[in-house]
Amino acid sequence: MKFLIWALLGYLVYRMFVGKAPQKIEKQEKSAAETFQDPVCGVYIAEADAVVGRLEGKRYHFCSMECLRKFEALQQRQ
Repeated sequence: MKFLIWALLGYLVYRMFVGKAPQKIEKQEKSAAETFQDPVCGVYIAEADAVVGRLEGKRYHFCSMECLRKFEALQQRQ
């Protein structure tokens, strides 16, 4: 009976420490892949935090509405 308790305890400790490590790595790689450069000011921004604009079917990611407005103004001049 003691063996079963120790085995269960060992398994739980294993799952707590070893089982979670790959998930943390996947989240870091995923967030790095979702980063875009603002075409106006050059700041890198995560897709979740970005203001998205479209021009001729292409998506552009901006750090703020101010940069989006500047981009639109520059495009209208051209």
